Amino acid sequence: MCRPPNDEAAIAEPMGEHMLKYQAHADRLGKIEIPISGIRVTPMDSNELHQWISQTWEEHRKAVILGHNLHSLYTWEINPTFRAFYDKAEVVLTDGFPILKMAKWCSGRRLSARRHRLGTMDWLPGLMRCTPVRRVAVIGASPESNARTVELLRAEDAERTVEGWSGEGWNPGLEDHIVQAVQEFRPDFVIVGLGMPLQEEFLSRHWEKLPTAIYAAVGGVIDQYSGIQKSAPRWLGPLGLEWAYRLATQPRRLGHRYLVEPWILAYLLTTKALLAGRRKGGRQVLNRP
Repeated sequence: MCRPPNDEAAIAEPMGEHMLKYQAHADRLGKIEIPISGIRVTPMDSNELHQWISQTWEEHRKAVILGHNLHSLYTWEINPTFRAFYDKAEVVLTDGFPILKMAKWCSGRRLSARRHRLGTMDWLPGLMRCTPVRRVAVIGASPESNARTVELLRAEDAERTVEGWSGEGWNPGLEDHIVQAVQEFRPDFVIVGLGMPLQEEFLSRHWEKLPTAIYAAVGGVIDQYSGIQKSAPRWLGPLGLEWAYRLATQPRRLGHRYLVEPWILAYLLTTKALLAGRRKGGRQVLNRP
């Protein structure tokens, strides 16, 4: 069920402003910082996100919706461009069950796995019904998935305008072509599904050139939304088991992500924690009278 925007919904500051402004707006949105990693997330349910999209659209502001899961946390640790783009985002959803649990533990807030573990397939189906966005661009996935997603979004409201560009065979020439096409189309909402970290690097490279709109980095969701790739049952998300379904159905593509990256991430975070502890201990020694 959709609820209309209210006065308490936070408004995103345009990208490119001073980081203190991002901090102020992040605080209004209730962002939570997770120690050691340093990531900051914005737990929302689908209604709250739709309200935020509606108000940001009404303010005609340029903003981005990102999400954090263990894969993005791993990428955040090893990719400076990716990390810098996340650090500037006003809305970073708790897309992964472990991230939600860490946010809940760190903040003491009453965060529900059913409400606040928010993947793109939880909010995208209500985009056209619950928000006033009028012109939607879909970037990424195969030609078949892209075309089917465009068709499904158009079917939700014939008065909205939806255009799409496939990401198959991505290269610098195609990237420049899509940037130009988006400039000419002038959407107010852009779905970018190029996979991580390509989609974040693409947005980071061209952010100043891209028109004012709300951009959402959605990974492989275009394939799922189109129905060409079967998505995990939604009830698995709150149980923290969606990864198991995805691994079982796509072992070759996702094996490294789910079976190797978590161990590397654990090593990286443990190393950071040990170094931080040593630095803190050194400062305490130096500060002794």
